[in-house]
Amino acid sequence: MDPKKTLGIAFLWHMHQPFYKDPLSGEYMMPWVRLRGVKDYFPMAALVDKFDVKVTFNLVPSLIEQINDYVHNNASDTYLDMTVKKASALSFQDKVFILNNFFHVNFRRFIEPNARYAELLIKKGVRPLSGAALKKVVMSFSDRDFLDLQVLFNMAWFHSISIESDTNLQKLVEKKEDYTEADKEYVINKHRQVMGQIIPLYKKMSDEGKIEITTTPFYHPILPLLCDTSVANVSSPGMELPRKFSHPEDAAWQIAEAVKYHTGQFGSAPRGMWPSEGSVSDKAIETIISKGIKWVATDEDILFRTLSLYDRKYKGMEYFDRRIIYRPYKIKKDNGSLAMIFRDKNLSDMISFSYNSWNPYDAAHDLIGHFRTTAQNLRRDTDEGLLTIAMDGENAWEYYEDNGRKFFETLYSNMDKDENVCSTTISDYLSFDPPRKTLSNIFPGSWINHNFEIWIGQEQDNVSWEYLSKVRKDLVKFTKGSGQPKEAWRELYIAEGSDWNWWYQGKAHKGGDNPFDKLYLTHLRNVYKILKKPVPDFLKISIA
Repeated sequence: MDPKKTLGIAFLWHMHQPFYKDPLSGEYMMPWVRLRGVKDYFPMAALVDKFDVKVTFNLVPSLIEQINDYVHNNASDTYLDMTVKKASALSFQDKVFILNNFFHVNFRRFIEPNARYAELLIKKGVRPLSGAALKKVVMSFSDRDFLDLQVLFNMAWFHSISIESDTNLQKLVEKKEDYTEADKEYVINKHRQVMGQIIPLYKKMSDEGKIEITTTPFYHPILPLLCDTSVANVSSPGMELPRKFSHPEDAAWQIAEAVKYHTGQFGSAPRGMWPSEGSVSDKAIETIISKGIKWVATDEDILFRTLSLYDRKYKGMEYFDRRIIYRPYKIKKDNGSLAMIFRDKNLSDMISFSYNSWNPYDAAHDLIGHFRTTAQNLRRDTDEGLLTIAMDGENAWEYYEDNGRKFFETLYSNMDKDENVCSTTISDYLSFDPPRKTLSNIFPGSWINHNFEIWIGQEQDNVSWEYLSKVRKDLVKFTKGSGQPKEAWRELYIAEGSDWNWWYQGKAHKGGDNPFDKLYLTHLRNVYKILKKPVPDFLKISIA
């Protein structure tokens, strides 16, 4: 933080993917670690490296672990398997898979501007097909069509930063169609090359002090719910909950292993943590403090709810002066304390959901204008302030022109030009301006509507928690007195991740077409397979 500036701007880009791999089969059931790695995780760091700005990146250990698996163990995924197959050797089912999945890119940004890609989509049709109609469409696609589709889908995930630095990729873009198997091989090899640059680039920038890297509990669980699912009734009174699940020891494992893994990857322990989905509670904070984390970040609504419930000055208030979110707070517990940062939800959501439809130059300058206004409006008795932008670091950019490149280049190049505003990492700011106000309690909730309703309370979510509880009880029973097989416990910890419940109950495809449901049940079944025990019947039926 520049002491001459009034307002520090902390960008916290949260990078996360759930654990897509079935450790027993070695298969990655979904490709998003690879494709997001190429399109987002490498370019987001490369863009920061071009400018004199400071940024905080949150890298979830389950994401890093999978990136390393692709890089060091030559991991593959179902989509990659369908890509490397020669077009002339594709089976009927292979062709169905490719037609159903290789148009899964942003239509406006990647298909509509590409005449050949658009031609193939028109030929396939935009509606789901089955039976005779599906067979007719499959038969209408030539080997040339499938080969072009294999290449175009994977090409769509390259960022322009990668393309402009590689003349061969530029030639493939210019070629547009009639690709060869050799062209396809080059694209996939380039995917792996870019994947191999991700972690070294982040480490280099961290070592240089340009960025701060923070962590999240290892497999991205909702910590407050691991500690005690009944806490969900605080933010959602009367919500129907499953039988109580309360295993703070699992929360402690998820945090401790994250810190250990992060330290091994980057050479030092993380100071900060973005708890999964910004979810916090008093018990979760105590557990985080016990593992040496110095600060956490969450949503502004958590602060507002906390003050309205627990602070005499604000008790019962529904409306607040927004300037209270532009300062760090100390959360004090019996076992220690940490700093808590509250994001500016409005500006974070502008980037996530609104600026993509703007001219990127105008969007960047509008955001900087908001920063300037905030700096000017700070209280005179609060000479410094911290405005935190916290959001997913990968999902928004495909909706932007050129994956948000012009937006970021304009934003980063103009960030520090204002006399009152500068970029900062969160730890740098805290060393400059530590918390002055202490809170003894925190309202339990997440960054989504300050509650936990995405992950618990609906029928399918509650069934999921019941299954998790049953499997955990069996795991304890089967391993009592015989040592703990790490592989079986690892499968349980993976199943504690937040993403599986995110996609239940009207949030994804119903029935057997929910890949997250398949993955969740796969991890639970693997507990029994590893222990050589019969898989219970309830794990053989889709929750969705």
